Amino acid sequence: PIIDKIPLKSFVLIIDEINRANLSAVLGELIYALEYRGEAVQSMYTIEGENNLILPPNLYIIGTMNTADRSVGHIDYAIRRRFAFVNVLPKVLEGNFDKNLFKAVSKLFIENYDELKRAKTLSPEFKPEDVWLGQSYFITKNTPINIRWEYEIKPILLEYVKDGILIGQDIEEKINSLITV
Repeated sequence: PIIDKIPLKSFVLIIDEINRANLSAVLGELIYALEYRGEAVQSMYTIEGENNLILPPNLYIIGTMNTADRSVGHIDYAIRRRFAFVNVLPKVLEGNFDKNLFKAVSKLFIENYDELKRAKTLSPEFKPEDVWLGQSYFITKNTPINIRWEYEIKPILLEYVKDGILIGQDIEEKINSLITV
């Protein structure tokens, strides 16, 4: 048929912070349909007398998640098998970005960027890539860095101290000395 010769346009569904919901409940039968793309799978729901669910091969699903959120551990194996996982680590950005503060804060989590070697201030129970603050905290386009520091960066770092993620006798003093507002 002629329809087979028409190139399919790609469609992308982006689900931000996919790990914040009970994915098995939210995605339901879609999880099963992911495994059989392009084929009909039986659904328990009927729409206009039809209970087949078909996911087209030109639909791509991207789910983002922050590994610092403890809810990442609740993604069941059925979901994990159907998605590829790609780590995107924090990095220095160009433009409206406070590189110096980013590097100073990053040193609380890692000693060496190239090796992701754990800093002495990071509890051995945590991997740097799971708790390291991302670059969005240091973007200054719409918010001055002193505001970001006082109301976003510093509070989460101090929360990390309370939770035992950042450790050391003088850790709060280290945090407070990273920037003078």
